[in-house]
Amino acid sequence: MEYLKMKNWDKWQTYRADRGQPPWIKIHRRLMRDPEWVSLSDAERGQLVGMWLLAADRDGDIPASSALIQKLSFMESEPNINKFIELGFICQNGVNVTPERRQVDQPKAEKNREDKNRKEYSVNFLSFWNEYPVKKAKGAAYKSWQKLKPDINVVLLAIKNQAEEKEKLRSNKLFCPEWPNPATWLNQLRWEDEDYEITEDDDGLTRFLQRHQNAE
Repeated sequence: MEYLKMKNWDKWQTYRADRGQPPWIKIHRRLMRDPEWVSLSDAERGQLVGMWLLAADRDGDIPASSALIQKLSFMESEPNINKFIELGFICQNGVNVTPERRQVDQPKAEKNREDKNRKEYSVNFLSFWNEYPVKKAKGAAYKSWQKLKPDINVVLLAIKNQAEEKEKLRSNKLFCPEWPNPATWLNQLRWEDEDYEITEDDDGLTRFLQRHQNAE
């Protein structure tokens, strides 16, 4: 079977070889300013993304058959392969034929800046970050996370309990402290804060409010 190559796939779509088939592809924001991308219809843009997804299965290669691409990518109609080649999104016979200013033609300085700023966050940290209400100083928060290595289940439960506590304080018009920055919350081991008991019965609510009033 003959194959076509998505342009500069190895440069833009980088994956760890030991992890098998990649679960995602990269689509860079500067693509929105690309004249050839803008010239495509909405349907053609969808087809191009579908071909990028298909290319991830074979390290940037796609079948040289529009009918087969349609079938494998679940498209409603066959893509116009020649148009994508002419616009430079696909290399014919492994040769880069695209004009300048392509998604794969990112300036070297911009690429180096992105590489420098890119961080690999752990799964547990991202779970914490997604749940924590304040999104500030992510790098500092991750640095603290790496140093402290807290139990993610304990952390998530503490965030949930503290959020409920703050909501109860606000609903009873009591002083409610703001959430600190995530790095501060971590550095102060705030997941170890004592939980105030919040119950729906009158006695439980009274005890809860009294404890907060005494703490003010």
